[in-house]
Amino acid sequence: MSQDAARPYSTELRKGRGAVAETLTLLGAWVPGMPSTELQALAVEQGIFGSSSAKRTQDLVSVVFARRYLADGGKPASYLKYLVERGADRAVLRQLMLVYTARRNPVLRDFISEVFWTAFAAGAAALRIGEAEDFLKRAAVDGRIARPWSEVMRKRIAGDLLSTLADFGLLEDLKRPTKPIRSYRLLPDTVLFLAHEIHFKRFSDNSILESPDWRLFGLAKEDVVQQLDKVSRAGHYILQYSGDLLRISWRYQTMEECLDAIAGR
Repeated sequence: MSQDAARPYSTELRKGRGAVAETLTLLGAWVPGMPSTELQALAVEQGIFGSSSAKRTQDLVSVVFARRYLADGGKPASYLKYLVERGADRAVLRQLMLVYTARRNPVLRDFISEVFWTAFAAGAAALRIGEAEDFLKRAAVDGRIARPWSEVMRKRIAGDLLSTLADFGLLEDLKRPTKPIRSYRLLPDTVLFLAHEIHFKRFSDNSILESPDWRLFGLAKEDVVQQLDKVSRAGHYILQYSGDLLRISWRYQTMEECLDAIAGR
């Protein structure tokens, strides 16, 4: 379950950052099975992003939406659209968008787990753009950036990282290079979703504990067990954990049943 952990960092966040509102707009236009080329043509023709240029619309569809949500046969987009249409909590949707964005962009995943949560745990009041730049400098030394970035590009990506965290609610959305840290926690419905997504990919129950997605929420293995146990008390499944072995008796037989539970249906 590496989720491309070794993929080199890219500048892809430049094209969309969090793009929460844009993703919701595209989910409204997209239908399951629609290829990105068709969605792109539809978005340009209908001008769904108002005064945005055709190039900007194309980037949002082909680089942002398609790469984040049309992977794995379009399942991410299908799940999110299903939840949107059933009135699921927007805060949950935003956390799931964070997960899919970080899966596509290791630079975001690592910045959150290595820098944001370290600062959060230390009681820092804010993150500075200089901290993001220092992170990228270390990443270059570590070989996580395949081709060296110019100083200008490094500063831009550093700004994109902070802005993306603001888009997803980890930082205050202020137009300045230092952004206050917000109180941020993993939502129970996000736990429910991620556990079932792994289960329906036919991984073992124990592999749920090893998912790198939990790092986005500052969780160690023992924290994940606690979160899973808390969610189990709502009757979604029966959990047994003894030291190193996790076993779950699953109530929902399809991902759609899980999504209905999340949407309160």
